[in-house]
Amino acid sequence: MKILRAVALLLVAGVVLMPATLWAQGATGNIAGTVRDSSGGVLPGVTVEASSPALIEKVRSVVTDANGEFRIVDLRPGPYTVTFTLPGFAVVRREGIGLTSSFTATVNADMRVGGLEETITVTGESPVVDLSSARQQTTVSRDTLDAIPTTKRLGQYASIIPGAVNQNTSQQDVGGTAGEGGTFAIHGGRVGDQSTNIDGNPVNMLNNDVVSVNSQMVQEVVVETSATSAEAATGGVQINVIPREGGNQFSGTVAGSWTGPDLVTDNLTDDLVKRGLNSAAQIKNFMDVGGGLGGPIKRDKLWFFAAHRMWKSAKYISGAFYNLNQGATPRYVDSDPLYNVSLYEPDLSRPAHTGWAYYNSDVRVTFQATQRNKVVVSMSRNSICNCPIQLSGTGGSNAVKRAPEAAIQHMFVPMYLPAVTWSSPVNDRFLLEAGQSALIQNSHSVQMDGVRTGDIQITDVGLNTIYGSAQGTRRSYQANRNSRFSLSYVTGSHAAKVGMTYQRVDINRPGLYPDPVNSIMGGRTYTFRNGVPQSLTIYNQPFNVVERTNSFALFAQDQWKLSRVTVNLGVRYGTFTGAIPAITLPAGLFVPERTYPAVDDAPNYKSLNPRTSVAYDLFGNGKTAVKASFGRYTPLGYSALNNPASNASSNTTRTWTDSNGNYVPDCDLRNPQVNGECGIWGDLSFGGVRPGTSWAENAIKGFNVQQYNWQGSVSLQHELRPGVALNVGYFRTSYGNFLITDNEAVTAADYDEYCITRPSAPSQGGVTMPGAGERLCGFFDLNPSAATRAPQQVRKLASDVGKRTEVYNGVDITVNARFGQGGLLAGGMSVGRTTTDACDIAAKAPETTFSTDGTTAGLGANTGPGTFTQAVAGVWNSAAYCKLSVPWSAGTQVKMMLVYPLPWDLQFSAIYQNMPGAPILATYPAPAAEVMASLPGNRFLGVCAGRPTCVANTTVSLVAPGEAYEDRLQQVDLRFSRRFSFGTTNFSANADLANVTNRADVYSSNTGYGANWLVPYEVAGGRILRLSGQLEF
Repeated sequence: MKILRAVALLLVAGVVLMPATLWAQGATGNIAGTVRDSSGGVLPGVTVEASSPALIEKVRSVVTDANGEFRIVDLRPGPYTVTFTLPGFAVVRREGIGLTSSFTATVNADMRVGGLEETITVTGESPVVDLSSARQQTTVSRDTLDAIPTTKRLGQYASIIPGAVNQNTSQQDVGGTAGEGGTFAIHGGRVGDQSTNIDGNPVNMLNNDVVSVNSQMVQEVVVETSATSAEAATGGVQINVIPREGGNQFSGTVAGSWTGPDLVTDNLTDDLVKRGLNSAAQIKNFMDVGGGLGGPIKRDKLWFFAAHRMWKSAKYISGAFYNLNQGATPRYVDSDPLYNVSLYEPDLSRPAHTGWAYYNSDVRVTFQATQRNKVVVSMSRNSICNCPIQLSGTGGSNAVKRAPEAAIQHMFVPMYLPAVTWSSPVNDRFLLEAGQSALIQNSHSVQMDGVRTGDIQITDVGLNTIYGSAQGTRRSYQANRNSRFSLSYVTGSHAAKVGMTYQRVDINRPGLYPDPVNSIMGGRTYTFRNGVPQSLTIYNQPFNVVERTNSFALFAQDQWKLSRVTVNLGVRYGTFTGAIPAITLPAGLFVPERTYPAVDDAPNYKSLNPRTSVAYDLFGNGKTAVKASFGRYTPLGYSALNNPASNASSNTTRTWTDSNGNYVPDCDLRNPQVNGECGIWGDLSFGGVRPGTSWAENAIKGFNVQQYNWQGSVSLQHELRPGVALNVGYFRTSYGNFLITDNEAVTAADYDEYCITRPSAPSQGGVTMPGAGERLCGFFDLNPSAATRAPQQVRKLASDVGKRTEVYNGVDITVNARFGQGGLLAGGMSVGRTTTDACDIAAKAPETTFSTDGTTAGLGANTGPGTFTQAVAGVWNSAAYCKLSVPWSAGTQVKMMLVYPLPWDLQFSAIYQNMPGAPILATYPAPAAEVMASLPGNRFLGVCAGRPTCVANTTVSLVAPGEAYEDRLQQVDLRFSRRFSFGTTNFSANADLANVTNRADVYSSNTGYGANWLVPYEVAGGRILRLSGQLEF
């Protein structure tokens, strides 16, 4: 009764501390097998015990069923001994079984007649073929993590998984240059669907952020990449960090790592200099210091583990500098008494640099309340400063680079992650599990030091630079509260699991952390072209979003072993709902006080996602398995949709002819019509509460209307020799229920097509644009008569307009080999590509060729406004590229990881990566005269409607994604280690060499066609020596 009350209290408390969605990425593994006698007959009733120092209860036991089969679930990763006992037979003990999370180790036994006092001990390699699941995963133990040359950041797991693709190439790390974060995808997935979990508890945040993980707390990391079960909400990469738990003996670690600019080799090449780069990438500083301690508070009853870590890193950004005209003595060119305008001139004495700082404090307590009841309580406190962000990791398709003054200092101070879990193996067949967790963050963003009040942000499309000040300084609050509960029924040949998950996300609160009036300086930004004003944009500041979302799911997973076939059948029913309270925002510089109504069902999605897989023991010896899987998945969701405040027009842009050259827009900015030096507002709905964008009913509410993808795989896993496994797999991912933003105030007939001649002049480095000199058509401009109509933007299902498809096909060939005392070889090759086709929609709704659908920005679901996945964000893309298949070479990777023990306690390890280079793109701010020359009757642009002259630029993309690439990225990282032992204390001294060959691969470049086209923004850091040491006791 007391236990039931405790369970009820735990679940009720979930209303306050609400519960964990993606606990599916479990922190435990399983041991299963079949017991036979010497004649080959199955033996029911055999007692099977799994013992390990990783278990606080020491041992777990089950009894074989009528088929002689058994399964022990919910086992912590670690070394295991399995003992088989049956009266009349000799005891069989299998030792040296290394169990990892999310893996089912097959351990069979043959028992012969004998006495219980007789014991047969068998020692062998741990199983490498999982006969019960089609799931694809990479498991990295703490020993491996300590052995390989990485900084232990979450994003670096992409460096050892063939096929894993970073959000963009600028996240590639060289010895600590890429900071802590980094999300990635695989097999055509979305990086926004990556689910990151600590001990099964989700730690994803808004905008695809994840918390900093304290590496001193890590016992093991499991990265699942395919065939996830019905327990998982998403089909994206599933990362689960299994924390250390302490034990019956006190133990701990102290570790440190350091490098600096004096340990970096210059890799500025002649080719980079020709392309306009005047300095190579260089690390500014790197430091990682921490330690952990764990042990018994009471042996076999109460364990603890606590750790702290301080991690800092900064790198210089190649060719980026502060603005000399915003220095200690600013030089302004405008005559405005309130707002400051400067021209950009690089201050070569002040190179731009990133700045990351992370502080983690963690504690975890494990309590074995009774033999069958275990409770784990943990707390993590993070303080994070990304100061600044927006300078690095913005490569690939970005055409404009920021000066540091236009970046933001973004801080999470503090962030808390409390969690409580309970598990109870009621008997050898039933397992109960429940848990609660939360992620509570307070974040704020501030201007960079040196930015003065009134400094206007300016985008110079000629220089391809943003400078002046940052947008979006603010404070915000987010609380994710998670709950989970499950019941498992397990026999040797049958395993079933049912459960529920719930997550509530609160984003801000009414009256909490509203934006200040000058979160965007002056409520405006300017656009120049080589220092000459072109247009200006005004914003609806102050602004705030308050909303709440709820994710609830019921799942059932059933597994049957039928002779040599294991069948997994699962289904997940989920709901995702949003609610938005009424909110009043105060008046600002350009907007009145605005009151927005409360909204429910924003959205109200219901989905049913079946998932199935099968594994077949091909020869019956447990060494070769053929596997297949097929499942439906929906994306991760945290933000509400159809928020009236967000739907209202956030800004409006108008042309600006600075006739008198005073750098002041001499017009009434509040007047939406042509006046003075300013053209008509680009969005006439700006400033009101009428939604700039509304939602179609069938796009925001209903059954199976949420965006989804189907994932399928067929693979072969084979044990080549003990400890060595080969895996060959085919993977397919297809998407559906795309969204677009359709302006229903106009039709396709209101648009006129125009063409742009691709420039022939090469870049500074001699690169000629693909198709140079040829006319590229498929661009559209809204005619002036239609441009004056108030837009009626409607977010709707793309299928309501036309047909769109997106399909990935690929093959992975990987090997995983363990040898000697700690030797490891893992990696392989991945080949794949995505084909997209949105031609039907582009023809019927030309406005959707502007920008992308949001997936390239790393979001889990397409967020508009465009219909292209493979395109350039923020510009007009040619409809000629409405159907794209990137070349196979652009989806081909080779990645290998090696750990090689040497005599005299020496060890060598290496990571090799060979991946596609960054795409070469060209965005072009086409002058009005050039566009008008291609329009019918040389008419004015739509944006110039009502003006006597037209000088507006239209930025277009002249190179299709996949048409050209930089040289392939290749990187070799090495580590040399020496281990010193002093009784039970060990010390490892390490020397890492990152980018051994000192390559200068280009991660991103200036994509804006002009004088600076393809000038590199970020390149690989030069060869770096990093020194580290770790004390274990």
